[in-house]
Amino acid sequence: MRPDSRARRSGLLLLFFLSGISGLIYQIAWVRQSVFTFGVSIYAYSTVIGAYMIGLALGSYMMGRRIDAHARPLRTYAALEVGIAALAALSPFLLGALHTIYPGLSNALPAGGFWLTLGRLAFSLAVLTPTTFLIGATLPVMSRIYATHGGRVGSDVGRLYLVNTAGAALGCVLTGLVFLRYLGARETIFLGAAINLLVAGGALALTRLAPALLAGDGAGGTRDAASQAGDAATDSAVAAGPADAALPISAGALRYVAIAYGFSGFIALGYEVVWARILYIHSSHAAYSFSLMLTVFLAGLALGGAGGSWVLRRKRATLRHFGAIQLALGLLAVLILHAFARLPAFHFEDWFGGYTVAYEFLIAFVTLFPPTLLLGALFPVVGSLYTRERTRGVGLRIGRVNAFNTVGAIAGSLGAGFVLVPLLGLRNTTVALAVLNLALGAVALHFDRGGRRALRFAPAGAMVATLLAVAILPTGFYLGSYYTETDRLIFYKEGVETTVAVLEVPEDNFKISFVNGRDEVPTDRASMSAFRLLGHLPPLLRPGARNALVLSFGNGIATGTMNTHDIPVIDAVDLSPEMMEAAAVYTEENYDVLDSDRLRLHVEDGRNFLLRTEESYDIISVDATHPANASSWALFTSEFYQLIESRLAADGVFMQWIPIHGVREDDYRDILRTVWDIFPNMVLWSTGSTHSYVVATREPMSSVVMQSVLTRAAANPIVARDLGPPETIAGYVAMAEADLTDYIGRGPVITDNDAFFMPSRPTPE
Repeated sequence: MRPDSRARRSGLLLLFFLSGISGLIYQIAWVRQSVFTFGVSIYAYSTVIGAYMIGLALGSYMMGRRIDAHARPLRTYAALEVGIAALAALSPFLLGALHTIYPGLSNALPAGGFWLTLGRLAFSLAVLTPTTFLIGATLPVMSRIYATHGGRVGSDVGRLYLVNTAGAALGCVLTGLVFLRYLGARETIFLGAAINLLVAGGALALTRLAPALLAGDGAGGTRDAASQAGDAATDSAVAAGPADAALPISAGALRYVAIAYGFSGFIALGYEVVWARILYIHSSHAAYSFSLMLTVFLAGLALGGAGGSWVLRRKRATLRHFGAIQLALGLLAVLILHAFARLPAFHFEDWFGGYTVAYEFLIAFVTLFPPTLLLGALFPVVGSLYTRERTRGVGLRIGRVNAFNTVGAIAGSLGAGFVLVPLLGLRNTTVALAVLNLALGAVALHFDRGGRRALRFAPAGAMVATLLAVAILPTGFYLGSYYTETDRLIFYKEGVETTVAVLEVPEDNFKISFVNGRDEVPTDRASMSAFRLLGHLPPLLRPGARNALVLSFGNGIATGTMNTHDIPVIDAVDLSPEMMEAAAVYTEENYDVLDSDRLRLHVEDGRNFLLRTEESYDIISVDATHPANASSWALFTSEFYQLIESRLAADGVFMQWIPIHGVREDDYRDILRTVWDIFPNMVLWSTGSTHSYVVATREPMSSVVMQSVLTRAAANPIVARDLGPPETIAGYVAMAEADLTDYIGRGPVITDNDAFFMPSRPTPE
C-alpha cells in the first residue's frame, strides 16, 4: 500500500475516533439535561436512552440501504457530521422548550405510569432522534469508505469499531469527570458539536487526496463496482486490495448470523443493566460512577474489537468463532457473579482510602472488563461473516446487521430493567441471559459443518460448567447489600429501580435499610432525632396546615412523625416502591403511617412531581439523599428551589435535610447560598452528628415565632417524647438569619447547568 494511501486510511480512523468522542458526550449530557424535565427515575432514563438508540438503529439501517450507490461517500460522511453538529447544538434549546410544555402535555395524558412513560418517549424521540439518526448513519458510510479490500472486510470494520468505541470510552470518562464539572452541560454539548465540525472539515480535506489514489495502491487486483464509481468521482475509498473472495457460508447461516447478533445486543444490554445495578452496591453512586462503569464497558468492547480484527487478519472468520465466543460469554457471565460476591472480602476501598475514582474504576475493571472483551470481539467476526468478506454492498450489510444489534440492545435494556429483574431478580436474570448465550453458541456450531468433531460436545460442556458455577454461587442476598448478615435480614426485594434490603439487630433495637447497597434509614439515636425533627418542626411552625408534601418518603419515619399532627392531606413521593413496601417493617418507628387514610403515596421522582403538580402546599419537606448521589444532585439547584417556591403557599414552610458528611465545605456553603438566594428568610438547624437542615418561610422567623414553636412543642406529648423539652429543641438552632448570612458569604449559586458535587473524603483524625 502506498504511503499516501496509508496516511489517508489513518486519517479516516482518526476522524471516526473523534466522532466516537462526540457521540458519548451527547449521550451523557442529554441524559443529564433530561433529568430536569423527566426526572431521574429508571423509566425516564430508559426513554431517553431508548430514543437515542432508536435513532442509531434507524440511521444505520436506512443509510446502509443507500450508501453503496453514492458516488462520493466521504462527502456524504462530512455532510452527516455537519448535520450532527447543527442538530446537537440546537438540542439544549429544544430540551429547554420541552421543559416548559412538558407539564401540561404530560398531565393531559391518561392516568398511569405507562402513559407517562410513553409520553416521555415521544418527547425524547422528537428532540433527540433526528441527531442520533445521523450518528447511526455514520457507521455504514464509513464502512463503505474504509472497507475496500476483498478478504479483509471483517478486519477493516473491526478497526472502525475499535477506534469509534475507543473514542466513545474517552468521551464518556472525560464528560463524566471533566467536561460536566468544569464546563457545564450546555457547554459540553457545544464542545461535542465543535468536534463534529472538526471531523467534517477533516473529511473534506481528505477528499483532496483521492485523485492521487486513482491509480491504485500498487498491489494490483481488481476493485468492486462501487469502489470504481467512487474513485471516478474523486471521492471514494482508498485503493482496493485483492479481488473479493466470498466466504463459503450458506444463506441460512447468514440469516442466523444477523438474527443471532440481534439477540447478542439484547444480551449485552441486559448484562449492562444487571452489572450496573450490582456495581452500584460497591460504589459511591456519585455523579461520575455510571460514567466510569460505562467507560470500562466501552474500553472492553474496543479492545475486544481490536483483538477480533487482529485475528481476522491472520485467519478467516467462521461460525466456530462466533459460537465459541457465545459459549465463553455464557460461562463467564456466571463466573462474574462469583467475582461480585467476593468483592467485599478484598476490601479494595481500603487500598485507596475510600470510594475514590480510582477505586471505582478498579472494581469496574475487575468485573466488567473480561466479558466485554468477548462482546467486542463479536463485531469484526459478525462483520466478516455477514459481508462474506466482499466489499460489494458492505454499507448495506454493515448497516443492516448493526441496526439489528441496536434494536436488540434496546429490547435488552428495557426487557432486563422492567421485566426480567423484577420477575427473576439480578442473579437469575444473569443466569437466563447466560443460557441464551449458550443457546446461540450451540446453534452456531450446528451450522458450522466444517468444524471439528470434538466441537460438537462444546455446547454440552459449556452448559455443564455453567450449571456447576450456578450451583456453587453464594446466596443472592449479596446482590442487595455490601454486608452479608443474612440471619439479620427481615426484608429483601429487587425491583425495577432499586434493590432494598432491611437488616435488624433486635438486641440493640436497631434497623437499617440498604438501597442498591447504600445504607439508608438507620434507627440509631442521632438518625432518629433527625427524622423526628424533620417531621415535627414544619407543623410546629405552621399549625393548622391543610396539606403537606414530603419528597423522599424512604421508610416513612419523617412522614409518620408529621402525620401525628393531624394534617388532612400528606402527599409523599419516592422513587422506590420497594422502600415504601419496606416501611411495613418500620411500623414502630413510622407510627404505622402506611395505615393512615391521610397519606397519598406517589412513586415518582420528586422534582418531576413538583413540575407536574398544580397544587400549592403549606408544608414542603425534602429528605433527599446525599447531593453527591447520582439520583439526588438535581434537588440542590437554584431551579429546584424556584420550583419549591412556586408550589409553597403564601404562609408555607419549607424544610430540607442537608448532610454535613461527605460534602466539601465550599459545596456546602454553595448549597446554603443557593437556598438563601430564593428564600432569604432562612434558619439553619442541626441535631448534631452529620445532620443539618434549612428551614425557610416567607416572613422572618422572629423570636416571637420561635417562642410559639417551643410553646406548642411543650404542649404536645408526642413532640416532647420524640425531641425532648423545649430547651433541647431550642438548642437545635445552629445559625439564625444574621449569622447564617455571614457564614454563607458572597459567591456563586448552583444551577442546573453547572451542578456537580464531588464526594469529599473524610478528614483523618
